[in-house]
Amino acid sequence: MTYMVKEVAGLVGISVRTLHHYDQVGLLKPETVSPAGYRLYTDRDLERLQQILFYKEIGFSLQEIKEILDRPGFDRKQALRSHKEPLLQKKKRLEDIIQTVDKTIDSIEGGTQMEKNEMFEAFDMSAIEEHKAKYAEEARQRYGATSWTGPNKERPPTRRRIGRPL
Repeated sequence: MTYMVKEVAGLVGISVRTLHHYDQVGLLKPETVSPAGYRLYTDRDLERLQQILFYKEIGFSLQEIKEILDRPGFDRKQALRSHKEPLLQKKKRLEDIIQTVDKTIDSIEGGTQMEKNEMFEAFDMSAIEEHKAKYAEEARQRYGATSWTGPNKERPPTRRRIGRPL
């Protein structure tokens, strides 16, 4: 089955512009282009797109993702298993931040002062960064030495509104 770019964008929840960009940078080329010039994606393309989104969520750049996915020995099933741990860590971190919000609200309503370390402990990124480094090393060993060094520690903003600082 083939899908037009607008169908893929709607299915996945990303913009047509993003899909066009992925095509332009060679990250996600549609299987075919119709005589009318429409990009036509296959189920296999959607599987690759899913991997792209997983790697992006973990913090890899588009160039890094391309290098990983284009490796001859890339194993989708193994990659999915590897994605799980950093995603679980991200989930736990968000749960901890939400818990900190609740504790802060309780502190304000109860008129008590939170301990300073309690106010900020949920924002500690050291465990996640440590796992990202391990994850990058695993990918490097599994898919071979490349020019990338692993997930970005900080991703720059993807958009900038005119008149607003970054």
